[in-house]
Amino acid sequence: MRLLIPTLSLQVTYQCNIECGHCGPYCGPKEYDWMSVEEIKDLLRQADEMGCLCAVFTGGEPSLLKDKLLDILRYIRRETGIKYTRIVSNGKWATTYDRAYSVLREWKEAGLSEVNISCGEYHQEFVPISSVVNAYRAAVELDFVTVLIAGEFLKEGRGKYSLQDFKDAIGGELLPPDLMSPFISRCHGMSAGPAMNYGRGRDVVRVEDITFQPESQIPSVCSDVLSVITAHPNGNTTACCGIMVREESLLNIGNWRQLALKPMLELANQDLILNWIRHLGLRDMKQWLKEKDPSLKFRDEYINICDLCAEIVYNPRCQELLAEGAHERQDDIVANKIAMDATIYDPEEFTYGPAREAVPA
Repeated sequence: MRLLIPTLSLQVTYQCNIECGHCGPYCGPKEYDWMSVEEIKDLLRQADEMGCLCAVFTGGEPSLLKDKLLDILRYIRRETGIKYTRIVSNGKWATTYDRAYSVLREWKEAGLSEVNISCGEYHQEFVPISSVVNAYRAAVELDFVTVLIAGEFLKEGRGKYSLQDFKDAIGGELLPPDLMSPFISRCHGMSAGPAMNYGRGRDVVRVEDITFQPESQIPSVCSDVLSVITAHPNGNTTACCGIMVREESLLNIGNWRQLALKPMLELANQDLILNWIRHLGLRDMKQWLKEKDPSLKFRDEYINICDLCAEIVYNPRCQELLAEGAHERQDDIVANKIAMDATIYDPEEFTYGPAREAVPA
């Protein structure tokens, strides 16, 4: 039986203490949208009631919560059954090793179990690599369950920073998560991928500086859809944690300030378009769209699966076609859902309503 919210990602604010050129949701020091502590706790309570296993704090910069973060972490530990908590931070606070150790120790004592430090070509304009190193080494020393440096870089030779810079600074082997044994109890390493040209990145990240892959090498089925639910500070709720932008898309499932999470997720789990992405895949959807409207222009190379998805879900014509005709693939979608995914519903209880109306551009 699949949980309604295995992971709840809380984008607690658009405010950030840096202003990266590639930032999808346009975060920066002059952004002031925040979730209140009461709103965060209420979302966590709702998620816990639906069996949530992991809560993620991201932004913006979630460390700007300061002592409020400790209060929220203690609430999770004392008042919920959520097992794992993760912060995704730029690490600017880790100015020295001692400072990093002190901050992280407080977070761990309050209940934090996983630390992700974002880095790469555009972060390091504002945060020295030494701060990333301080945060990583202190988190490893404190024995967090997961310590991951997550980097985004330009094509080799095109940027100021590279993956090797961080490996050299750490002074040890940083295995990517996919090469770590699934049986280890601790995950300490680094993930790296291309910088993307969404949000602020549209005007900053040049296409010729991005690493693309042939579509055949890009995964088509996305298991994050309906598994990682993201609540945004503007009230939007999305069915994944992929490209974090503010624009409306077919991944939007409602507004958490207007509707409780449970009815929102019950409807989303029966949504044809979302289940199409999760169970039949984006290549199947793209091929169907091309047959419906041969004038649609698609690329044949993508940065990653999120880039492939974005080309579809943010395209007004694709939105229109899917809203009108997704029911044509209903039998295959439901068959694959039953075969691949243990849902909250018994197979006999599948009831799919008409496809959603197109989201206004």
